[in-house]
Amino acid sequence: MILWIPLQGWVAGFMMMSFPVVVIIHLVSIPIWFIVERKRALMPLIMVGLAVLFLPRTYSFGNDTDPDVLAKSFSVMNYNVHSFQRNEDLKDPQVRKSVSDMKAWMTSSEADILCMSEYFSDRGNLFNINRALDSSGYGHSAFYTKNTSGSPTQSAGLAIFSKYPIIAKRDTIFEAQNGLLQADIKIKGDTVRIIAVHLYSMTLKLSTLVRQKQVEGVKKEGKITFQRMRNGFVRRSVEMGILESWINASPHPVIVCGDFNEIPYGYVYSKMRGLLKNGFEEKGEGFGFTFNHLPYFIRIDHQFYSGDRLQIQDFTTFNNVDYSDHYPVMGHYQFSNADAKAAEQAKRD
Repeated sequence: MILWIPLQGWVAGFMMMSFPVVVIIHLVSIPIWFIVERKRALMPLIMVGLAVLFLPRTYSFGNDTDPDVLAKSFSVMNYNVHSFQRNEDLKDPQVRKSVSDMKAWMTSSEADILCMSEYFSDRGNLFNINRALDSSGYGHSAFYTKNTSGSPTQSAGLAIFSKYPIIAKRDTIFEAQNGLLQADIKIKGDTVRIIAVHLYSMTLKLSTLVRQKQVEGVKKEGKITFQRMRNGFVRRSVEMGILESWINASPHPVIVCGDFNEIPYGYVYSKMRGLLKNGFEEKGEGFGFTFNHLPYFIRIDHQFYSGDRLQIQDFTTFNNVDYSDHYPVMGHYQFSNADAKAAEQAKRD
C-alpha cells in the first residue's frame, strides 16, 4: 500500500518527518486521557491505529533463511563510506589503523556487488582502495565519468565494484558527490541493472544545534537547520523524477540502492515503494537504523528491487560496523524462474 501526503514539496516532507514524533506523543497521551477523561482518549487511539499502517516501513520481524538457497543467490551491499575517513587527522595512528581496518573489512565483505557513496581512492598506500578491491576479486567497476576530485589519480563520489562483468554503464551528477550511477551486470546468463544513488544531503549538523546554550544561538541554528531540511526535500523530489525515469526505462530487473537521505515516511521513499519492493521491509530485522551520528534512530540507506523479476532471500544491516557515519546494508537476491528461463532461451537463440 502506498501511503504518503500527496504533495511533493517541503511542507509534505516536514509533515511526514514529524510523523514518528506525533505517534509517540499520542501513545504517551492515551493512558493520561484514560485517567483524566476517557472519551478524549479516542482520538489518540485512532491516530495510533492509523500508524499501524506504517509499521512495515518502521520495523521488520526478520525471516529465516535457507543456507542452501542463500548459497545460490548473489549479494549486493551499499555503504556510504564517508571518504574512508580521509578528512580525519591522518597523523593520528588510531585514525590510520581505522582506515586500514575499514579497507580490510570492505575487501573481505564477501558481497558480490559493492555500491559506495562518498567513495574515495588514490594511488597512495593507505587510500588505494581501487587496487585493494581489484586484488580481492572485484575485477569490474564503474565510477562517475566526471572526475570530481580534480586529480587524474583519484576516484571520488559514487562507485560500483562487481565480481561479475559489467556490460554497460551510465551516470549523472546532480552536484558535488550526489547523483546516480548505473551498471548492467551479467550474472550467470542473467542481467541485473544496479542503480547506485546518493540523493541530496542535508548536512544538518544537529550536534551544533544541541550544543547551543543561549536562546539566540538556538534560534540561529534552528533557522539554518530548517532551511537545509526544506532545501533537501525540494532537491530530492526533483532527483526522484530522474531516478524514476531510469527505473522505468530498464529492460532488466532493477536493484536501486544507496544513501537516499530520506526516512521511510517521506515522499521519495513512498514513490520508490510504489515502483519497487524494499529489501528491509521484506527480509530485514528490527528497526534497521543506518545512521551512526545524531539523531542515530533513522534509516536512510535503502535497497529497492524489482519484486516481479527478483526474489530477495536475506537482508542485513551491519550495525556493528562503525567506521563511517553510516552502517552498511546487504541484500541477497535470486532471479525469478520466469526471468531465468527467458535468459536461457535468449542464450540458446
